[in-house]
Amino acid sequence: MGSSIPAARIYRFGAFALDSRTGELANGAKKTQLREQPLRLLLALLEQPGDLVTREELVGRLWPEGTFVDFDRGLNKAVNHLREALGDSAEEPLFIETLPRRGYRFIALVTCNGREPIQAAPKAAPRSWRHLWLVAGTVVLACLVIVIVANVGGIRNWIASRSQSTPQISSLAVIPLQNLSGDPEQEYFADGMTDALITALAKMGNARVISRTSIMRYKGTTKNIKEIGRELNVDAVVEGTVMRSGDHVRITAQLIQVSTDMHLWAEAYERDLTEILDLQSEVATDIARRIHILVRPLEQVRTVNPQAYGLYLKGRYFFYQYTSQGWQQAIAHFNQAIESDPKFAPAYSGLADAYLVAGAYGAIPSQEALTRGKAAAAKALELDDKLASAHYAMATIYTWYDWDWANAENEFRRALELNPNDALGRNWHGGYLSLRGRHDEAIDEHEQALQLDPFSLIINANLARSYYWAHRFDDAIIQARKTLQIDPHFGVAIFWLEGSLRHKNLFNEAVALRQAVSTPEKAQVIGHTFKTAGFNELLGESAEAFKKGGALVEAARCYALIGEKDEALTLLESCYERRCSSMATINVEPDFDGLHEEARFQDLVRRLGLP
Repeated sequence: MGSSIPAARIYRFGAFALDSRTGELANGAKKTQLREQPLRLLLALLEQPGDLVTREELVGRLWPEGTFVDFDRGLNKAVNHLREALGDSAEEPLFIETLPRRGYRFIALVTCNGREPIQAAPKAAPRSWRHLWLVAGTVVLACLVIVIVANVGGIRNWIASRSQSTPQISSLAVIPLQNLSGDPEQEYFADGMTDALITALAKMGNARVISRTSIMRYKGTTKNIKEIGRELNVDAVVEGTVMRSGDHVRITAQLIQVSTDMHLWAEAYERDLTEILDLQSEVATDIARRIHILVRPLEQVRTVNPQAYGLYLKGRYFFYQYTSQGWQQAIAHFNQAIESDPKFAPAYSGLADAYLVAGAYGAIPSQEALTRGKAAAAKALELDDKLASAHYAMATIYTWYDWDWANAENEFRRALELNPNDALGRNWHGGYLSLRGRHDEAIDEHEQALQLDPFSLIINANLARSYYWAHRFDDAIIQARKTLQIDPHFGVAIFWLEGSLRHKNLFNEAVALRQAVSTPEKAQVIGHTFKTAGFNELLGESAEAFKKGGALVEAARCYALIGEKDEALTLLESCYERRCSSMATINVEPDFDGLHEEARFQDLVRRLGLP
């Protein structure tokens, strides 16, 4: 009995060989796995070398009936991918010739399974045979209609259920939209539109949407959709373009299923810049409905001042640079946006984020970060109580600066209701849960944030922090090292790694880590001190350096570890009076474990409102 598996067809042309069954394109020892649509395109051309294959024929070959996409753009993209794989050129083709507005023709000699070169497609069958087939087809179709109408064997129900089936898509990534303006200065606008689409999709439904930090690594990437989907662990990818001309915006977007590389949907949108918020909501709604995720009701969006919106996008662009200079520029642009439109709530929310993060990293004084950040978040909520980012910012201020745990809890709860897919917000919420001693919940929250933003350095590092505060030092070491695989120089991860190594009594490794991030001269001094006086001597030196630099909680940690409890407690009491934000950590910081029985420490915990 014969096998039902079709024999492989090996097409050869030029220096290439194509295995039709595996989709592998070989050029000598080099093999390229063609994506599904370029493969279908190439097979359609190879089967009819020398003949025109029309665009209509190719569309039918690449997309099943009922698919709704931008066929012209999708076909052009498939041709470009194929030419890139073949090293071919549209201007001077060796393989694929373009016949403008008509189709394509394969112009190289082709053999199949080592036989004679393939000839042009056979002539059409004689008219009499065509007529016979037409009559037979009509009879079969009529019988099929009768069967369906009568619902024989439940066939009608089966067809209905099949027609209503949709791809199972529960996670998405929006690849950075391509800037088509031709002006590199407009990159901030394309990035801003990407960020806005991510936010709109995240707020709208119950699908997991990858955050901006992780997708920006794919800006201008040559990786294919399956690679990106695998790395981000998503079911579908949205890609598209944005072009701004004066106060007019045009966005194209298409939805691609990762597992099949199939284009599920595509559309183009044009709006005046004053209606950009409505445009973003419409694109997100169309995508959400296409994959049948639950779409939450959208609030009414108002028109926006184009100048204010442009300044706001520039602010976000600089904010995500995550540098002191970037935060300063972000603050300046958010303030300019507010001057242009004092009622534009997102600008106030962005300002609050910038102050909070800049304060946390020491780019601006913490008291200034508190005062200005809180005022900005409050104003944002006054203008728009449904702005999730402003609720997250206010909750973080209540946590780290006000030590107002009840209001922090309420703000986090409201923010999560409005946008559960905000990775940075969940990261902040995880920190709050750790400080409250709810370590399992905190770790779970950080892991959810990481699913939303897998390549975020701060989210990766803060997961290590949550393990460290839970006294799970082995897990903290593993997670900190994972973070350093993304960026070996990320100081926050190094900080938690060094602390975890100390608490595991792995002093040699902790010292080696200190040396690795020091100058050669300093590394030599560290090594000599450790060898001659021990690790406590290094801690004592660090305590003095922190105290001199005004980092009182950090100095107190070192004094507590070497047994100088009175000095540690005095510094903590002084820090409480100054309202140092890092005071919020004292009840979960392992370095203070030796102080827990001290009455002065317990009094501080009580005054902070900690459990």
